[in-house]
Formats: sequence, structure tokens, C-alpha cells
Amino acid sequence: MTIYDIAKIAGVSASSVSRVVNGKPGVNSATREKIQALLKEHNYVPDTNARNLVTQSNKTIGILTDDLDTAHQMDGCHRVENELMRNGYYCFVKYIGHGPDAVEKGIMDLAQHRVEGAVCLGPSFRDCNQNMVVDAISRHLPNTPVVMNHTTNLYPLPNVYSIGADEKAGIQRCVDYFVMRGRRKLALVINEKRPSGMLIRNSFESAIKNHAGVTGLVYAGIPTTVDAGEKLAGTLLQEHPEIDSIICANDLIAIGLLNILKERGVQVPQQIALMGENNSSYCEICRPRLTSLDTMISMSSIMAARTLLDVLAGREPSHHVMLQMTIVERGTT
Repeated sequence: MTIYDIAKIAGVSASSVSRVVNGKPGVNSATREKIQALLKEHNYVPDTNARNLVTQSNKTIGILTDDLDTAHQMDGCHRVENELMRNGYYCFVKYIGHGPDAVEKGIMDLAQHRVEGAVCLGPSFRDCNQNMVVDAISRHLPNTPVVMNHTTNLYPLPNVYSIGADEKAGIQRCVDYFVMRGRRKLALVINEKRPSGMLIRNSFESAIKNHAGVTGLVYAGIPTTVDAGEKLAGTLLQEHPEIDSIICANDLIAIGLLNILKERGVQVPQQIALMGENNSSYCEICRPRLTSLDTMISMSSIMAARTLLDVLAGREPSHHVMLQMTIVERGTT
């Protein structure tokens, strides 16, 4: 049924039916009730495409990600999508991959879909690719609001916003946390292909230097699996039995370490305290439950969606928001 069909049955003009459908004035109450009854009787559904042509709005938001396997990235995508859909927008998530032109192709695809806004999540949109991102947005989405989620970078474009957490301060807080509890022999474990790996290492080593009598060692390039954590535990116990606390830049590796520590009879946290990073759901299923540095991906994702909603509603939010990571204490510390 179209508005013309409804108008013919009701004996009114199509414009009158349109006013009722869109909640606009200009139709007397008796006629409005008659039209509403017919709309309900015939299960009338507005033609969204036709309406979009008139309003020049498709209520569509594009979400770009460079990783479909990382739990915290997918959680971020889902939270952004849920918040936007809850406010009447349609979303589509696009995986851009890691090719040299992946970022530009992803942004071009958003432009072709005439999205009203975009949210980008993943290391491809920060780090060494920032100039590429700025260039692609300038050329393809110059007037479309874009929110960079889970990054602390500043983007020199008026339509680009960024929300992220301060990982440098977060790692330093982990070191301070252990030192304040009397730990003096710390180890840091960094997972392989970690874009922020060097930042994490530098933050850890800088924090160690702030505490007299405290030493730290680093294991980098560890695969992001429980098995890799278990293998590392044997190596660490053999090479550095003096270690009394471990910071893992990933929860899965930390759980692998925990498994072997318990198997070898090492008391956690009495002999060795252990902390992961991400504050994932895995922290609750191991025993003892895993203390973890919360990277604030859930909060930053919700804030990214709300920032975009503010811009689309004509409000002007902050262009750059930096959250502070927090340590969620559980049984391993």
C-alpha cells in the first residue's frame, strides 16, 4: 500500500496522508483518525528509500575496523553499533584489512554509501598511518563527522574527533601499583605485533627508573595465546626465579602464565603477583580471577557513538577526549 492507495480509500489527498504519516499538522482530527485507522488496517510501512530521497538523509553510519578476531575490537564495534541503532541509525561494519591502501579504500566505500557519519577503530587509523587517514578523509569525507575510537591521537581536521585511553600512564600505574605493595622484581610481557608495543615498553622502563631498588625485565613478541603464556612461564621461572610480579599486555597470555605457576606450585599472588591487560571476560573464568588493566574500550566506544550523535544533532562536543585506564583488582594481586 502506498499513500496514494490510502488516500483513494479515505477520499482525501495524498498530501493529507503524508502529513499524518510524518506527524505534521494541517489535518483535522476526524480525518487524521480515519487515515490512522486505514494505515493500521492495511499495515502501511513508509518507503524509507523514498523518504531519504526527499530528506537527503539515509540515517546510515559506517563503522570501519581492521581486526575481526580481537575480542576488544569486536566488543567496541558492537557497543558503537548498539548505541547508534538505539538512537534510530542504521549501521554497517566493514573490515578493511591491512593492505597499503586499505584505509583509503574503506573511507572511499563510506563515501560511496553516503554515510552521515563514521566511526573508525583499530591501529590502522593511528600510529604511522595518521597522515594517510587525514588525507583520505580530506578527499572523500570532508564534510562528514568521523570519530576515531580508542586512540589518543589528535587529527587536524574540523570534522574528525578522537576518543581513547592513556596507555602510557596506564602501564606506569601498573608499575607503581606493584611497587607500593612491596614488589621489587618486575617483568613485562608484550604480545607480538602489538602496535603500541614500544610505547608500553618505554613506559614500563621509565616507571622502573622512578623507583630505587626496583628492577624490571621485558619479554616481547609473545604470541597472543594461552599456550604461549604457558610456554613463557617455564622459561621465565627457569631464567628469572627472582621475579615477584608480572604485567602482561594481554589477558590470554597472563592466563597461560597463571596455569603453569599453579601447576608448579607457585603461590599467586603471595610469591608472584600477576596482572593482565584489557579486562576481558576471560579474567572472570580463571582461578584465582585475574587482575587486569582496563583499556576502557567499552567506555570509549559508547562515548564515540554519543560524540557522533551530538555532532549529527547540531551540538559541538570536544574534539579530543583522553580517558584514564584503571586497574581492576582481582585474586592474582
